[in-house]
Amino acid sequence: MIKQLVPANLKEALEMLSKHNCYIMSGGTDLMVQKHVSTGLLPSFDKDVIYVMNLKELDYVKKDDNGNIRIGAATRFTDIERSPLVPEIYKIVIKEIASNNIRNMATMAGNIANASPAGDSLVPLVLNDASVILSSVNGNREVLVRDFVLGVRKIDRKQNEMITEIVLKPQELNYFYRKVGARKAESITKVSLMGGYKIENGIIKDLRIAFGSVSIKVVRSLENENKYIGQKVKELNIDSVIEDYSPLVTPITDQRSNKEYRHKVAMNLLRKFLEEVKGGRNE
Repeated sequence: MIKQLVPANLKEALEMLSKHNCYIMSGGTDLMVQKHVSTGLLPSFDKDVIYVMNLKELDYVKKDDNGNIRIGAATRFTDIERSPLVPEIYKIVIKEIASNNIRNMATMAGNIANASPAGDSLVPLVLNDASVILSSVNGNREVLVRDFVLGVRKIDRKQNEMITEIVLKPQELNYFYRKVGARKAESITKVSLMGGYKIENGIIKDLRIAFGSVSIKVVRSLENENKYIGQKVKELNIDSVIEDYSPLVTPITDQRSNKEYRHKVAMNLLRKFLEEVKGGRNE
């Protein structure tokens, strides 16, 4: 028989997870869709469900002594967007996620754990080297988001663990972000691209590129990025960069778009980003 577990606090939640194999539900906006059966029928769960949406210990946005922004796993997107501590680039992305009603319930932790290739918040998290804190009765461990998401609906979480916190690390970058969907918001992403760069005295000090919805997880290549750091920005060969990334972008054909269109759009967005970088906006 499926059990519904409602812990009174975080300690109790972790103790429950040490004894039960559970789905972890906060806002439920992704999980309820995954378990949807048919109109008029309740979602179907094949294991216990633990509800953590009311744990005040997991509902916060704060800055630590190192300048990192720490976001509790039960903090809603709406509250993240409203927080003066959260960097603007995350707010730009959040504003284009689903509808107001969804953002009032959905959490960033849930978006990460859902591990969808089209998960919008994953793109800035991966680009900016954000991490998650996983907690269990045995203690905590920290994992970069890019390593935590292993593939479609696959994450590096042990059965007795839960995400308790997201850690946003301070960055000094100029950003470029484009999301392509059926509408500006309230639609599943067909292709997205976020770029970040820093130029000093005409030299590329940092250059990062992350694609969403074009592979089994967010596409970011540290190997490629390291090739461009130290180059004179005016000598950056846009066509060569596109050649480097083209084989990494491997979208599928689905109800949203065909793979050829999505690949072409991704490369066009990359070109626009690189043209902005060559413009030397912060030289």
